[in-house]
Amino acid sequence: MNRLGSGFAVLLTILATMPLTARAVTIHINHGYGQKFPIAIVPFKGEKAWPQNLRPSVVIAKDLDGSGWFDVLPSRDYLAKPHHDRQVEGHFNDWRLLKAAGLLIGHIERQPNGRVAVAFRLYDVNKEAQLKALRYVVAPGQLRAVGNAIANIVYQHWTGVRGVFNTRIAFITMYPDGPPGHFLYKLEVADAEGHGVHVILRSHEPIMSPRWSPHGRRLTYVSFATGWPAVYVQDVATGHIRRVAAFHGLNGAPSFAPDGTHLALSLSKTGYPEIYVMNLVTGRLRQLTFGPSINTEPAWSPHGGHIVFTSNRSGGPQIYEMTADGGHKRRLTFRGRYNAGASFSPNGKWLTLVSRRAGQYHAAVFELADSTLEILTATSLDESPTFAPNGQEILYSTVVGGHRVLATVSLNGRGHRILGLRGGDVTDPAWSPFRHP
Repeated sequence: MNRLGSGFAVLLTILATMPLTARAVTIHINHGYGQKFPIAIVPFKGEKAWPQNLRPSVVIAKDLDGSGWFDVLPSRDYLAKPHHDRQVEGHFNDWRLLKAAGLLIGHIERQPNGRVAVAFRLYDVNKEAQLKALRYVVAPGQLRAVGNAIANIVYQHWTGVRGVFNTRIAFITMYPDGPPGHFLYKLEVADAEGHGVHVILRSHEPIMSPRWSPHGRRLTYVSFATGWPAVYVQDVATGHIRRVAAFHGLNGAPSFAPDGTHLALSLSKTGYPEIYVMNLVTGRLRQLTFGPSINTEPAWSPHGGHIVFTSNRSGGPQIYEMTADGGHKRRLTFRGRYNAGASFSPNGKWLTLVSRRAGQYHAAVFELADSTLEILTATSLDESPTFAPNGQEILYSTVVGGHRVLATVSLNGRGHRILGLRGGDVTDPAWSPFRHP
């Protein structure tokens, strides 16, 4: 069975209600405000013995540069490449000449027991002061995680916001398999850069719409394993799978409540797709919307008091909001004829969604306080945008070179990355919450 798409597009395909078109258009990108923070990251002493993708300075530089908040100065311009504190003291003016405001140095050493020691020092160049010095001793397989941890420290010091470089992402990868038109679908989890891919589920029928539980221990998703869409909840660590919704018709777009005990989802068991809330302990359903219209893609507010969803009750897909008990429904988006697939930022002040402009589909942000909608991308077939747990980046699926890939854009519009996932078309991303002990 071929992949049908995701979100509102799935319903449009299945119900054949709204054909989509696309044509070329020039888009103005909102680049946001503020300046990037200039930082020098000196290659760590001893890291050349390790593969490029494990070298701490490389991992840190890629993390910070891709965040949109840092300008990592090229190492070829450095007047010196210190590795110890004594090589930095008295030489801060060399770094000021490069207009570096921050400086990071370090070294890496193999230990007799096979482990690896990684040490770093972080400096404020303008204040000529050391800010942080730490040493990690880890297994070689944890070198990337150490680089991500150091990047988090640097990021938080200068932005005041927690870094997300040690979080995870979930996504669907579709691989050609067998005769033309046949595919293998994989639900996969990786780190925030797309490394360390781990397969959660394989199927020759479509899988879509993965969403994390609040503590990052479970995923809910839609699978066509039986030939019809059903909603499942799976424990990421143990692999235990539970089918929670397999009603007649469509079962789709599941979303965990912030307390993890309920799911919002879209069911068409009585005709039109409607929004329901399911108690995961008792299985009890509560219907929140009532046709005649398509109501789908529910997403909870951070504190669980409200739900946003996509509906075509006004003629085309737009974003609506209601209280968690189904009351006080109101339309949020009015700019453009297609706005769909919204989800909240962690602070509840923004939504990210897909907005169509002149036939092209872009990841966008909607500010709830003043109802402004801003396009963040220049790509034309974006899907499934999702906020990072710190609210500073958005992960989405788009088309590059004829293939679906995952990309990120910073909320200020200055940072853009294509994740280095390989082997198939990658869709339906979901960014995990921060890890809990």
